[in-house]
Amino acid sequence: MRNKERWMYAMLAGVVTLWGLNVVMVKYLTMFPPLYVAAIRMTLAGVALLPIVYYYRKKLQIGRMNWLLAAGIGASSIAMHQVTLATGVQYTSAGNASLILGLNPLATALLAMLFLGEGMSWRKGAGVAIGFAGVLIVVVSQHGGIHVNGWGDAIMFFSMLMYVTGGLLIRKLAVRGVPVLLITALSQMFGVLFLWCAALAVQPASYYIGLEVTPFQWLVILTSAILSTAVGSLGWNYGIRQLGASRTAVFLNGMPLASLLFAALFLGEKLQLVHLLALLMIVAGVYLGSGSRTKPSPAMTGVPSKLTTKA
Repeated sequence: MRNKERWMYAMLAGVVTLWGLNVVMVKYLTMFPPLYVAAIRMTLAGVALLPIVYYYRKKLQIGRMNWLLAAGIGASSIAMHQVTLATGVQYTSAGNASLILGLNPLATALLAMLFLGEGMSWRKGAGVAIGFAGVLIVVVSQHGGIHVNGWGDAIMFFSMLMYVTGGLLIRKLAVRGVPVLLITALSQMFGVLFLWCAALAVQPASYYIGLEVTPFQWLVILTSAILSTAVGSLGWNYGIRQLGASRTAVFLNGMPLASLLFAALFLGEKLQLVHLLALLMIVAGVYLGSGSRTKPSPAMTGVPSKLTTKA
């Protein structure tokens, strides 16, 4: 079991690294409307996940409540998160946005304790706090401080809560016996539908068709969609299925630092010695927050024991 957990931790670290790279790729694509980029990326990711729907085509009779939960994941952690993220960054600083998104592990741990019955040990709490302190160091050193920006910060906080809500719904749907691969694919389809509704409400289809995209820009969009969104979502949702929402969310502390490293590598942004301290704190936070000395009972999760080892 320990070897399996180590593999899970390595996979989640890889997912967070991909998402850190994705921030840089999305930043490169700022010449396009944010909703357009989000809708295109999610659509391509949805196409990549279509074979999963085909594979499970005989198991789509999952019940009305499970369909509603899948739609809720698509609406919250995909569509609403992307829409509010694109809106919020226009009214607040990048530093504030990174810091507020860095509250994800803390919010996930608290809400998972309240609504899913996941435990909150001193080890997990210390891990969340130390990891967030590392995120704070990254943000302050990169952006020179934190300043309250009213509605922009409020929108970013709502965006963070939408992503947390999606993670909790994924956990709830997984413990109801729906395969993680199918959860990922179905929620992605719903997210694409909702995103295009939002994009077309802002601009007509003719506007998006008229945008010129170079081959290299398409390569960046494809890389973002296939690797970061499709593959990343599969790995992340599997982590939530196996470890729980709060333990998995701790790994998100590493995303701001990963973004910073890739920005230095590809965009020429500068690194500072203090970022090494942030890295050590984030690693320590992930180590403490992802560890678990007690295993939740099947009664607490409402899942038969045979489901705990089935993807």
